[in-house]
Amino acid sequence: MNNNKFVSAKRATAVAALALGLASNAQAGLIGVKSIEVSNAINEWLQVAEVVAINDLGVDVALASFGATATAPDAWDPGSLPGKAIDGITSGNWGAGQIFHEGSNFTKDTLTIVLPTAQELVSIAIWGRTDCCSNRDIYNVVFRDAAGGVLHTVSGLDARSSSHVGLAQLPDTSVPEPASLALIGLGLLGMGAIRRRTRG
Repeated sequence: MNNNKFVSAKRATAVAALALGLASNAQAGLIGVKSIEVSNAINEWLQVAEVVAINDLGVDVALASFGATATAPDAWDPGSLPGKAIDGITSGNWGAGQIFHEGSNFTKDTLTIVLPTAQELVSIAIWGRTDCCSNRDIYNVVFRDAAGGVLHTVSGLDARSSSHVGLAQLPDTSVPEPASLALIGLGLLGMGAIRRRTRG
């Protein structure tokens, strides 16, 4: 192989590597999440200190300050309304008014958090109660798109540990962007052309 062919081969390989790098560094998460539904997984009282939904930019988009809203069929009292689950406080003390607590047991209530815009989420964390009854804090979580379709579910998210938080990474449903795919194609074409020249 002469020097020109060697340089061309190196260039084509670099282009392919760059394209693959761009594809692998593309935002990776569960795309199109508009709402999050949290329920108790063991048919117990639903009590939630905080829901944290991290997007592809590292932002907690489940915060009320981000524009998220939280609703539920009922609450135990005015100090434990659904908004307590998206106020940024993870302490989890019911007596201090730091959690959402449903109003009726065994009713399979759902805490619904609606995001201001559809998001690409990479992880979910739910903080449970800390002053009492943390044995209840096992959650099922459903992620829905803007049309209400189910994108993903997490079953049995367990916040009963000493840290009172259950964590889950969300699947990558992203695909390489067209520009990245085009670069990959160009790189592969270039490598193929060089291979044909070296054989000729």
